[in-house]
Amino acid sequence: MNFKDQLKKDMNNVFFNINEFAEIHKVNGKDVRIVIDDDLFKEKYNTIEAEGLIILGKVLFIQKEDLTGEPKTGRKITIDGKEYDIIDVSLKNNMYEIDLQKYTE
Repeated sequence: MNFKDQLKKDMNNVFFNINEFAEIHKVNGKDVRIVIDDDLFKEKYNTIEAEGLIILGKVLFIQKEDLTGEPKTGRKITIDGKEYDIIDVSLKNNMYEIDLQKYTE
């Protein structure tokens, strides 16, 4: 087993394990194992709340194989029936890290 194979195995067995970090959520209508980090979003972005407007942000980690299509900045994604704007995407080791935001009142 090479390093990449071991890394993928570790991601499945630990990071995307629902008994460890992952949770099952409905992403674009499909139940998948994901990790959501609200605190990382706050660290990456200094969110400003305007009067009457609140920015909700999340960082979503999802395996490439669990997402239909390629996520792109400026597109939308739905998590548990709530629509978010994709503001940044990176792909490392077959795992997407997707920064999301949503405006609410």
